[in-house]
Amino acid sequence: MQETLDQQLLERIRLTDYEAFEELHRRYYDSLFRTASKKIGSYDEAYDLLQEFFTELWEKRAQFVVTNSLDAYMRNRLWFKLSTYFRSKGFQDKHFRKFAEYLQTTEKEAVDEMEVREINLQYEELMERINKAIEEMPPKMKEVFLLSREQQLTAPSIAEKLQISTKTVNNQLHIAMNRIRAAVADPSVTALELAILVLFTKN
Repeated sequence: MQETLDQQLLERIRLTDYEAFEELHRRYYDSLFRTASKKIGSYDEAYDLLQEFFTELWEKRAQFVVTNSLDAYMRNRLWFKLSTYFRSKGFQDKHFRKFAEYLQTTEKEAVDEMEVREINLQYEELMERINKAIEEMPPKMKEVFLLSREQQLTAPSIAEKLQISTKTVNNQLHIAMNRIRAAVADPSVTALELAILVLFTKN
């Protein structure tokens, strides 16, 4: 019964019913905010993250499809949002301890067995797309990209190693990343966020 009501709520949101979206916000905001503020360690930053979280949901409401429970979907969305948040902060001192605590508790709190299986399937599909995009790169671009992403070399180091200019390296990396972004383009927000987690944040 609850799943039917949830799907009706989602359908109204997909049809740009803002009252339905406000109902979603009222239902989940407090619990999500408590989780975010606990993980981040800052009420202000948790507030900003939740504002962005719900704004993204509204902007992408046409693709708002939930295959499991709505509770699980919202929890998982927050999980990925927090993961992206911590990585984007570049491990500043004030976030390092909270990030460590987050990693220790996320797996236990965030997903159940079925959700983990679904996430793994999405991960495998994304990695197939990413690997295919890398294999299809021109040889020099592929070499530059792998030196950057697998060996963690800087652009100047790659330029010196390959005897090319740093500008050429940066151009090749930019084009390579655009190719990968195009390869993982998907209406599923979760998939896009997973792509960010598994690849784009490795600098």
